[in-house]
Amino acid sequence: MTAWSEPAPGVRVRTSRCYAMNSVMLAADGHALVIDAGVLPSEMDDIATAVAALAPRFENVALAFTHPHWDHVLALPWFPGATTFAHAGFFDELERDELKIAGDADQWIRTCGESPPQRFRPFKPALTARGTALLRLGPFDVVTYDTPGHSGSHLALWLPAYGTLVAGDLLSDIEIPWLDAAPWVYRASLKALHWLFEQEDVRLLVPGHGPVAHGRVNGYRRLLRDMDYLLHLEHGVSEAWKRGWSLEETRADLARMDYVGKDATYAMNDVHAENVRFAWQALADSATPGRIG
Repeated sequence: MTAWSEPAPGVRVRTSRCYAMNSVMLAADGHALVIDAGVLPSEMDDIATAVAALAPRFENVALAFTHPHWDHVLALPWFPGATTFAHAGFFDELERDELKIAGDADQWIRTCGESPPQRFRPFKPALTARGTALLRLGPFDVVTYDTPGHSGSHLALWLPAYGTLVAGDLLSDIEIPWLDAAPWVYRASLKALHWLFEQEDVRLLVPGHGPVAHGRVNGYRRLLRDMDYLLHLEHGVSEAWKRGWSLEETRADLARMDYVGKDATYAMNDVHAENVRFAWQALADSATPGRIG
């Protein structure tokens, strides 16, 4: 089975053998747009070869990054001279997390039987956006949506001409919402994408990891499922907080929740436990000093 697919006309997706991560490639008129190229060196060799066949001049290549986590940011050395694009806060997160990104990349690339070609170094994107904005990258129109909650500088990218939403690490069929902030932050991002599903002709959803979703209804179902998970998480933590339970007691109780990836090969159990911590800490931060004690 090939790693490449074309789930919609003109939209090519390459799925990595590392965490089923999806890289997206569009090509037209000697130009290419590559989103989240990754993740292993051999796979980026393959992506670079595919891009060069359709857009041989690197100045006609745009390299977009949905967010600054290790598995999404390693491709720049394969595309010297390409125009880079990300959220306005992207570089600050890269710089802050440089050691973790480099360490995680080294660990996972070696675990997959390959060798990192060079150590990761932070870089500043040539183009940045914040909020909802329309950007033209060569012949490609890209509409950005701020979608924090998994990363403070996370963007979802809407490609209107292709009816395709590239969601980054949101709306996966193998991952639950993976929090890096209070649950309400992630919920606000889902609400922004709710508007997109209501107003636009979303024919294809490409998540950062796992199978794509065909058709507006199937993508919308993922959004509602993730919203439901977050609401149940917050409700459960709130009830535990009212009982005066500790974080560990709360985690033990909410381990009974059902969610995507529970006890699966690509397990979300540890992610869920950390999500409980984020929700619990959000309540602690809003409590009075006496309550915290």
